[in-house]
Amino acid sequence: MLIGIDGNEANLSTRVGVGQYAFNILSELYLLDKTNQYIIYLKDNPLDDLPKPRQNWQYKIFGPSKFWTRLALPFKLFIQKEKLNLFYSPGHYLPILCPFSMVCTIHDIGYLQFKEQFTNKDFYQLVNWTKDSLKKSVHITTVSEFSKTEIINTYSINPSKISVVPNGVGEPPKISPKQSENTLNKFSIKRPYFLYLGTLKPNKNIPFLINAFSKIKNYNLVIAGKKGWLYDEIFKLVTNLKLQDKVIFTGFVNDFDRWALYKNAQSTVLPSTYEGFGIPALESMKAGTPVIVSDIPPFVEVVGKAGIYIDPHSTKTLVSALNSVIDPKTRQNLINLGLVQSANFTWTNSAVSLLKVFQRFE
Repeated sequence: MLIGIDGNEANLSTRVGVGQYAFNILSELYLLDKTNQYIIYLKDNPLDDLPKPRQNWQYKIFGPSKFWTRLALPFKLFIQKEKLNLFYSPGHYLPILCPFSMVCTIHDIGYLQFKEQFTNKDFYQLVNWTKDSLKKSVHITTVSEFSKTEIINTYSINPSKISVVPNGVGEPPKISPKQSENTLNKFSIKRPYFLYLGTLKPNKNIPFLINAFSKIKNYNLVIAGKKGWLYDEIFKLVTNLKLQDKVIFTGFVNDFDRWALYKNAQSTVLPSTYEGFGIPALESMKAGTPVIVSDIPPFVEVVGKAGIYIDPHSTKTLVSALNSVIDPKTRQNLINLGLVQSANFTWTNSAVSLLKVFQRFE
């Protein structure tokens, strides 16, 4: 087979969400598949950590960058001499026109519930471009059974047209005590601490977390992740509750520091009101750190019986969970369960599942 892939989401220096998925899927396909031929389409030169070109793995770099997906990419696909068996996008957006069969990954459709969190332009693009991709795809993949059900119910799509290709998790790096201290010192973090890791945006429910944390003594709270949107309330609340000395904002963290923060936390706390999957929960369990998560379907899929579930609208349940995970026996039991649960999710398994989808169109 000759498979084309939009590699731009993977070709970002700071990867979160779709970017993480795209990078890891491409990396695993490269390791797994030396039989099929791949062309990776980019608007910028590939970063150093992307797979290196070889006989069955080539890059096409072209512009213009503006309107690349809607104009430059379709034009390239029509004029190139290579005839693809399949074109794949690891994100929501497919080229507006394409002479080949197409597959895309729709990670979630949470934007339909949170219109107020987007600019009119971004919301229009998400709604209409995603709908267009669903219509043009010969097959669709998504990351969880929850997202599959939402897509089916919202767009009346035949379930046989959608496959679940879950996110995975890599092996954490070996982190020495000295390296841990270096990371904590970099951000002026003192143990013990609870950790939130993810983008700062409304569905992550961070003000709810801060309110519950304010009732816990002798602990710090680390909020790690880049600013998304509508995050001003988070910083105002910390000031109003006089928690400036106990709540540490790190901003975006690199891969090594992310694993070090997981490893040294008392627990990772993810009180989201909506998720499509929940990669930080998976990573935390893999790092040997218990998770406290909202009782919502995607977390139930990922965490199973290995975490403490809370009502994301009840401060009382989160305070109780924070106190529970302080108990050494409870914490160790959750660590053991989390290591077993996280072993079910690997990027190799994800890539194998995606390859099975590709092979339908040989």
